[in-house]
Amino acid sequence: MGARLVAVAVALALVVAGPLQPAMAQDAYDVGAAVVTVLKAPFNVALCGLGGAVALGVFVVTFGSAYRASARVIEEGCRGPWLVTGNDLRPETAYRTPSAENLHPAEVEPR
Repeated sequence: MGARLVAVAVALALVVAGPLQPAMAQDAYDVGAAVVTVLKAPFNVALCGLGGAVALGVFVVTFGSAYRASARVIEEGCRGPWLVTGNDLRPETAYRTPSAENLHPAEVEPR
């Protein structure tokens, strides 16, 4: 049952992510992003729920005077990228070491 649920969730993520990237064909990074999105979703939900519970506790214990701290706790647990895209996993294509011509004169070490 669990494997079927994961398979359905991955297929659903691929279907949903398809229209978001119409110009690009799906490759291994897009498939990997869909899998990562599905696998990290329970952790995102748990972290957001735990943050909400802690924020509620702080709010109640301080009688509402620490509402900013409560809001920050919720923001910390619930914000962030919930959907991972292929571009998040895809490595940079141009790895260059800076040469002396590209550096500012103050950054060039004397010889």
